[in-house]
Amino acid sequence: MYPYVSFFGKPYSSYGVFAIIGLAAAVLYSFIVHKITKDKKDFFDRVIYIVYCGAAGGICAAILYQLTNIKGWIKALPFLFSDFDKFRSYLSFGIVFYGGMFGIFIGFMIYSRFFKEDTREWLRTSVPGVPLFHAFGRMGCAVGGCCYGIPKLSSGSYNYETGLFDLDGGPFVHGACIYNARIGHYCIPIQLIESCGLILIVIILILYLRFGKDKKAYYRPMGLYFVMYGVLRFITEFWRGDLIRGIWGPFSTSQYISMIVIPIGIYCLVCPTEKSIFEKWYNGALYKKDKETDKDIYKEKDK
Repeated sequence: MYPYVSFFGKPYSSYGVFAIIGLAAAVLYSFIVHKITKDKKDFFDRVIYIVYCGAAGGICAAILYQLTNIKGWIKALPFLFSDFDKFRSYLSFGIVFYGGMFGIFIGFMIYSRFFKEDTREWLRTSVPGVPLFHAFGRMGCAVGGCCYGIPKLSSGSYNYETGLFDLDGGPFVHGACIYNARIGHYCIPIQLIESCGLILIVIILILYLRFGKDKKAYYRPMGLYFVMYGVLRFITEFWRGDLIRGIWGPFSTSQYISMIVIPIGIYCLVCPTEKSIFEKWYNGALYKKDKETDKDIYKEKDK
């Protein structure tokens, strides 16, 4: 496990490096799709679309993380004005992917409303890019030591200089577990297990896009992704060992969210596009009512 990697003598977060690689892979996928589908729109517009979705995803992921840490905020607030260092000690900063996943599709709506562009085909074909990015992110989690699985065996000694546990010559892999220097334990490699599941989801989604007959079912790839990832995440959470993600009763925060995501996905799969509530929201961004005929008029660049 290497929480940091060095480039030109400077340390960088391993997770950040893998996230950048994942983003590059998602953009490359979008470029390939752009060429294969012979999209008449400029690819730079698609890149801007990705930026909007990514920014919204990052913001929502950070917000959801703070919501999962509500207990920390309750403990911290009394010290906000009296002891700011203690106030900060109760808080932590990070991201929760489910927040990012919802944020990406919020970004899709924001982009459509701001630019008055029909981007439903982009939404349909770009869905595999989300789990592709996420798969590399989970690899970064495994290398960085966060989001780890259930600890099975302790080993190593604490290094006060690095703040990590040294392995002291022991094997990096023990049985089916990998060593986590952040906590000094061999843990179930749940990050890599989820990463493999995400790659499988990417393959299934690409096959669905390639061989699916209804090309106007814009929200079905999203629904298929929601169902598959919801099931994957619900199962893998049972083998997570980090408590920071939030445990409420028998399930984690992400498992409760999975219970919401899966029905939404099923709805997207079975509901015809023209009757979908997402289509109605989308039309609200692109269309306006004619005052005399009460019919929808497409607002193309406000012409």
